[in-house]
Amino acid sequence: MPSSSGTYDFQSIEVELIIREAFERIGISGEFVEPIKLESAKRSINFLLLEWMSKSINLWTLKSIYVPLVTGKQNYEQEERVSDIIQANLRTSTRQLNGTASSSEGIAVDAFDGNPSTACTQVTADGYIAYDYGEGVTQKITFFGIQPNVDDVTSIISVEYSSDNINWIDLPLNIAEISVFEKGVLNWYDIITPVEARYYRVKNFSVVPLDIQEIYFNNNTIDFAITKVSKYEYNTYPNKYLLGRPSVYYFDRQAPIPSLAIWPTASAQYNCLFLSYKQMMQDAGSYTDSLDIPSTFYPALVWGLSWQLALKYNPQLTEMLKNEYEQAFSIATNEDTENVPIHLGIDDSSYRE
Repeated sequence: MPSSSGTYDFQSIEVELIIREAFERIGISGEFVEPIKLESAKRSINFLLLEWMSKSINLWTLKSIYVPLVTGKQNYEQEERVSDIIQANLRTSTRQLNGTASSSEGIAVDAFDGNPSTACTQVTADGYIAYDYGEGVTQKITFFGIQPNVDDVTSIISVEYSSDNINWIDLPLNIAEISVFEKGVLNWYDIITPVEARYYRVKNFSVVPLDIQEIYFNNNTIDFAITKVSKYEYNTYPNKYLLGRPSVYYFDRQAPIPSLAIWPTASAQYNCLFLSYKQMMQDAGSYTDSLDIPSTFYPALVWGLSWQLALKYNPQLTEMLKNEYEQAFSIATNEDTENVPIHLGIDDSSYRE
């Protein structure tokens, strides 16, 4: 029996190969595909991807992000790639203190005093800022926050723990590496595998010295779902800057910059939102790039592109190719789901006395 290839190259196909396959399906072989037809096909791919964003929620486009909350702030701008917010949770957590701060340089306690106007500022690279919970005391830190005192896109830091203050072990976060800082912006990260430890620290691995306003080693994380409302309903709230516990949000998708508005605005004890959002698909790029879709959607893409090209170059095949495309797209989207039971409930809290 012949052996299998042992390769998975077909999981990522170059744009040009997809285009040439689509042209062959409408009867135009490779030698007759001029540059102007290649550009036409690439435009059609981009239009198809935009259509997919509108037709369904695709699992590979769902991303998550933590949005730091500012007391009394109403609107939070989002990146252009955020197409829609699917779910928003208000996250609370407990900052664990009552220990001793230390650092390789700077005033370590300034990173744990709750005052962003002070900072632990270091002048030497490869430094650290640590926290000791004391003899016989351990904490299981599940949520980490850092608020830098400088704008910097070159810093690389890690979070570590130790039982003896000598041997340090890296704590994996829900991000490959923390490497982009904006002064005064509090960034939050989940710790993937929490452990019980006495010592925790932030370690710097870049040539840029640490300059940190606040470090948060937190646990007791609790998420509260907040409700999405329409623009009309949001506009009916009389005091947009009411302080309290945020309970609703309105997502404004108007160009050029999407924006999230919450109500009430967050009081001091609420520090972040956990957002699940639908991300715009990347465009076709260059002919040697692959596309930002899973391989299970390649058949639907090729049939869809063939249909679009037939509209331009071989109209008599249009109806047949459209049917093939719709069938392939239906198969792909039916597989692109979470196979879990749905639990429905009624929130009648607003009707209770």
